[in-house]
Amino acid sequence: MPHRSAGKGFVVICDVSGTIEQIIRNEYDLTREFSAGVPIAEIFDEACLEKVLLFLDEARTKGSAFDWELVIPLHAGISTMHCAAALLEDKLLVVGAGSRDSTIQVIEEMLKINNEQTNHLRILMKELQNASSKLKAHDQSIYDELTHLNNQLSGMQRELLKKNHELAQLNQQKNYFLGMAAHDLRSPLGTIVSYSEFLLDQEREHTPEDDRELVGTIRKSSEFMLGLINDLLDISKIESGNLNLNLLPLSLHDLISRSVEVNRVLAIKKGIGIQEVHDGTLPETVVWDGPKIEQVLNNLLGNAIKFSHPHNTVTVRLSVDDTRLLLQVEDKGDGLPAEIIDHLFIPFSKASRVGTQGEKGTGLGLAIVRRIVEGHGGEIRAENIPEGGTRFVVTLPLGGV
Repeated sequence: MPHRSAGKGFVVICDVSGTIEQIIRNEYDLTREFSAGVPIAEIFDEACLEKVLLFLDEARTKGSAFDWELVIPLHAGISTMHCAAALLEDKLLVVGAGSRDSTIQVIEEMLKINNEQTNHLRILMKELQNASSKLKAHDQSIYDELTHLNNQLSGMQRELLKKNHELAQLNQQKNYFLGMAAHDLRSPLGTIVSYSEFLLDQEREHTPEDDRELVGTIRKSSEFMLGLINDLLDISKIESGNLNLNLLPLSLHDLISRSVEVNRVLAIKKGIGIQEVHDGTLPETVVWDGPKIEQVLNNLLGNAIKFSHPHNTVTVRLSVDDTRLLLQVEDKGDGLPAEIIDHLFIPFSKASRVGTQGEKGTGLGLAIVRRIVEGHGGEIRAENIPEGGTRFVVTLPLGGV
């Protein structure tokens, strides 16, 4: 710790270049040579050499320098000195002590000695006292301001904690309402979808074509709403902290094949093929929540088909990087505008797009995908393919979380 001892210090006279000519007082056991003929800068620590030179230069150019904190090595350890200096005709008077008050005390004690430097010391003493009073007033002003700001900050922190608590309660209520509303709506919507499909499957000659178009519109709208309801249920559970993963060993090949086959039906309607690409070194078994990862695959494949132009191919690339699986799903669409890439995984963001044949999305699918992937300890990102289209890249630990 810096040495602080009232009344203890040093007083020296140097020439204008800073070389010591006379040591009037020294009560420190310095590790450096402290004698006439030695540049005073050399008694200080090398790390503050530049600061020492600035201190001496201020004393030469302005006539005095006050309250400079300079580090000096002592046998008892490093000490921080509060130094003052004054220009005395063609000499520099330098005073150092352990604190600002100690520096003033050293000068006061020196004034009791009747020598040729006394008058200069009185001048220095007066200037130093004035400077010290101003510094103390400034320090007190800063202290008062900091105290005021700290009190304001404490009040704001208390208010913020209160608002965060209220927000958490409102968010919990919101998730509860979403889950309840979505659950209650899912059943009747499922019934509408089923009945509309039944009507469309009937080969009835007396059913007018216009009626079939209306029923088709009902089915399509109901399917969209049912998808939205299911996504709302998923996102409300996840946002409530209820992403409960059932991690079990499962066949990677079966998982991928099942998802590809489910989405192949949708792809055929647009004349789109789905191909798998891997080097044959994939593990047979992974430890994941199978249904949740299938949900991820189905969403990514469904999006790839939705945003690919007809008569193209969606590619699923698989590889192993150390202990992680790298899954890439590539479409043949128009790519992602740069301004929406950062918003893709945010619920209900403006990043929601329309497919190449007008297909709509709920704006929740990718947000759910990200939470499932991160829940497994993985990562997901999207990027544009230079040749055209978009690539979603997912990394997942092979052994679960």
